[in-house]
Amino acid sequence: MAQGPQLRVAGIPVRVEPTFLVVLVLLGLPQPWFHVLTWVAIATASVLLHELGHAVAFRAYGIRPSIVLHGFGGLTSGSGELTPARRIVVSLAGPLSALVLFGLPAVALQASGAVSPGDASVVLRQVVWINVGWSVLNLLPVLPLDGGQVFLDVCDIVTKGRGRRAAELVSVVVAVVLALWAISAGVLFGAVMAGGFAALNLAQLRKVRQDELADRLDTAHRALLGHRPAEARAEVDDVLRRRPADTVLGWAAELRGWSVLMAGDVAGAEEAVRQAAPLHQPSAALRAAVALASGRYDEGVAVMAWAFAHDRTGPPKSLGAVAVGGTGTAGPVARELLLMGDEGRAGAVLLRDLLAYAGYQGAAAEVEAVLAPSA
Repeated sequence: MAQGPQLRVAGIPVRVEPTFLVVLVLLGLPQPWFHVLTWVAIATASVLLHELGHAVAFRAYGIRPSIVLHGFGGLTSGSGELTPARRIVVSLAGPLSALVLFGLPAVALQASGAVSPGDASVVLRQVVWINVGWSVLNLLPVLPLDGGQVFLDVCDIVTKGRGRRAAELVSVVVAVVLALWAISAGVLFGAVMAGGFAALNLAQLRKVRQDELADRLDTAHRALLGHRPAEARAEVDDVLRRRPADTVLGWAAELRGWSVLMAGDVAGAEEAVRQAAPLHQPSAALRAAVALASGRYDEGVAVMAWAFAHDRTGPPKSLGAVAVGGTGTAGPVARELLLMGDEGRAGAVLLRDLLAYAGYQGAAAEVEAVLAPSA
């Protein structure tokens, strides 16, 4: 894919995407061609100054920045970690640079009356609109605008890193209000932009909610590894009441099955999964654990070995190791795995490590003994 022109400003790499200039021209219409040209020139210089403000702040914290001017603005990035307080400084440095260096002097000149009506007056209004109007808009608490990032970092400081939900909620509310105002003022483009911000933050809000539910399932998983099925079941059921989606729903259903099994209801384990998520099938590790708990050892060993050789690494395998350790089938499962070639051997190594992690040191040593002759 072809990239835009590359240049360096004060040693900072800057790339200008063609879409940046195209959008600026469209935003400048339907003014006379001369005013469109001045609009594009002023907007380019102003956006670049804005991004250089971010870049200089990055440099002050020892991070090497780079700038891309694209579509609807610019992006300044740098590799490195910053504290929330420093991120606030970096976020504010952009809009404040354009506001202070270009915007406020233009406002003062406009207020002085020194510029006569005509082309110069139009150009001055463009400078004011771009550097004052855009800068103030950029400071609104709407993600992904700079003001939204500042609000997010403030929320993270107050909540010790859990401010994303509050920031997304405020972003949605402010964006909707902004869209309604733009519609009433006849600013269609502004309404579309604000609506886009609202939709983006709604999507992110749903993702944040799913991430929070996934964190709670981590807690349930740890409870199962610690042989506390009642605690895990209570956590999983509460998550299910909150309507998780997609992979989070599948994971919750799986953990519900394990909770039922480890509580002693062998016959109800697989059905518990299907009741929680009808489209989700119990994992091979859970089916194997049910077979082992039911006394069907040959079936359980074969299915558990298949699971460790072929399924993705995750909670079912760690809980499968608990089932293997609890039923004394570590050796048979390991020997079955070694019959499956390289994938089987890798699965046996993982089984050994998970058994040791779960506290089944004797079972882990049994697997190691099976592995040793083939090393």
